[in-house]
Amino acid sequence: MNAAIVPVSSTALAVVSAPASPPPPPPGGPRGLSFASVYSDVMQRADDMLPDQVVHVADLKMTPEGAIELPGGLHYRLNPWSQGQLATLLGLRWARWFASATPEERAEEVNRRFSRTPGEKKIKAWKSTDEDAHGVIRAFLPPSFTPISDERIFERFHTMMRGLVEEYRFTAVVFSDSTTHYTAVHVEGFDLDGEGDVLHPGFHLRNSEVGASALSLDDHWLRLVCTNGLMVRVGGKRSLYRTHRAIEDDALAAALVIAVGRLPERWQISFAWMRSARAIQVPHPDDAVAAILGDSAEVPKALLEEAQRVVLRDGDLTRFGVVQAITLVAHETNKDPDVRFAMERLAGDYLAATPVIATA
Repeated sequence: MNAAIVPVSSTALAVVSAPASPPPPPPGGPRGLSFASVYSDVMQRADDMLPDQVVHVADLKMTPEGAIELPGGLHYRLNPWSQGQLATLLGLRWARWFASATPEERAEEVNRRFSRTPGEKKIKAWKSTDEDAHGVIRAFLPPSFTPISDERIFERFHTMMRGLVEEYRFTAVVFSDSTTHYTAVHVEGFDLDGEGDVLHPGFHLRNSEVGASALSLDDHWLRLVCTNGLMVRVGGKRSLYRTHRAIEDDALAAALVIAVGRLPERWQISFAWMRSARAIQVPHPDDAVAAILGDSAEVPKALLEEAQRVVLRDGDLTRFGVVQAITLVAHETNKDPDVRFAMERLAGDYLAATPVIATA
């Protein structure tokens, strides 16, 4: 029998008692990178990017070595994300078809399909450290695609909100071929039980400059005792969600200021959910885990089953225990940042459906 999920109304939230402000952090609070350090890394990463090029697909060529030749004689290598995009563009099952083909056969087939593919693509690329290539293709994108770059986001943070974001520690910064993830928590924490189980609130910023995801900023919680992460949507909404399209710097700065500025108010609500979740027993927590993760195409079955095993092993049969089991597996067993993002978000959605227990 699955655990019941009861939605919380906005009026019910008003009767919940939560701390007006978090208490001082305990000794040995959250460790992580300063904003200045992350800002420097983002700016350096931006320096490693090559100017975008818009080319006709029919003008591209593949060499037997697997490089893509652009007009003008530039040779770019593919990374896994751009290779997947190219396979979709050309209608190829890349690994399966190429497994039995020679390098010359691969180049011949790709070039035949290039010549028959109409239209243009914007090519985003990195500088290459290999002498045999001028760059590494990050993505094949529509010419009109205008991503909001990490560089612009952090430049706005630096210009408009530097004092505020310096109150955070970046506990995780992950760059993949398709997405970037920045997890930051506030130096001050909330004591969940009055006995030192401290949680630090903050935000998780996910972005993709290559079309894999929108720009989003979610409420994030770090449980200090186990360094589990959790993302929560208050009122069913993320603090910031924006698809990639043209935006002026002032409008981007305003969106970021609003998103980060309203986090403390949202933390009060989600912290109250956590306190209530600790008091609500779940008859079959393994079934609850299956209900939370089972319909997600992003979470492998092996991780679902591991979370079921963990929730029964740890013996915390509350809604909070279910959340902790999922986030523990997302953090310790899984290594894919986008799978972790999905698991922490799904666990947060389950938490947000906690019936609120009013306190005196």
